Amino acid sequence: MKSTMKLSSEERRAAIVQAVKRVFAEKGFDGTTTRELAEAAGVSEALLFKHFPNKEALYSAMQRSCCNAQDPALERLKALEPSTSTLVAMVHFLFARKVGGRWSGEDDEEIHMRLMFRSLMEDGEFANLQLRQVAGSWVPKIEECLKAAIAAGDAVDRAVLPSLGAWFGHHLAVVIMHHLRPATPVVDYKVPRAKLVEQAVWFTLRGMGLKEEAIRRYYNPKALGLFMS
Repeated sequence: MKSTMKLSSEERRAAIVQAVKRVFAEKGFDGTTTRELAEAAGVSEALLFKHFPNKEALYSAMQRSCCNAQDPALERLKALEPSTSTLVAMVHFLFARKVGGRWSGEDDEEIHMRLMFRSLMEDGEFANLQLRQVAGSWVPKIEECLKAAIAAGDAVDRAVLPSLGAWFGHHLAVVIMHHLRPATPVVDYKVPRAKLVEQAVWFTLRGMGLKEEAIRRYYNPKALGLFMS
C-alpha cells in the first residue's frame, strides 16, 4: 500500500475522491469493493471510513466532484454577451473539446465519459447530474445567443426550437467523440481531426439556423483556439 502523505482532512477527502473515480468508472458502484477503493486512494479501509461512512457516501462525493468541475475557457465564454459571435465560439468550443481532444484512460474527461456510460446502462443518476449542468448553463446560453443572432439578421427563425438546437448540438458532439474513442476509431471520417471539428461546427450552426455569410464572418477556428487555450 502507498504511504500516506500528511494532508489536512479536507485535502485527504479530495485526494480520495479523485483517486476512486477511475475505479468506479471501470467497475461501477456494485462491482467495486471498499478495499479496492482504499487501495486506489493509497489509504487503509479504516482511514477511508473515517472520511466517508460508507461506499454510498464516497460515490455521492465523487459524483458531486465531477459535476462541480469547471472549465475556465467555458466560463469565459459564458460571461460574454449573447451574440452571433458568442454562439459561434461556444459551438466551436464544444466540438473542439469533445471531438478535437485525445485522452488517455487516466484523463478526467475519459473517466467522466466512462462514468456516463455506466450510469446510462444502470440507474442514470450520474448522467442525470451531469446533464443538469448542460440544461442549466449550456442550453440557456445557446438559446440567448440564437435569439440575438435572429434579432441581428444573422439567423433565420426556423422550426427547430432554440433549446432543442442546443441539445442536438451537444448530443452530436458526444456521439462523434464516442466513435473516435477507440485506438482505431469505429468510423473513419477520412479527414483530419481539426477538419472534422470545423465540419461539425458548420453542420450544427446551419442546423440551428445561422446564415452562411454569418458563419463565414465570425468563424475563425485558429483565433478561437487561441482564445480557449
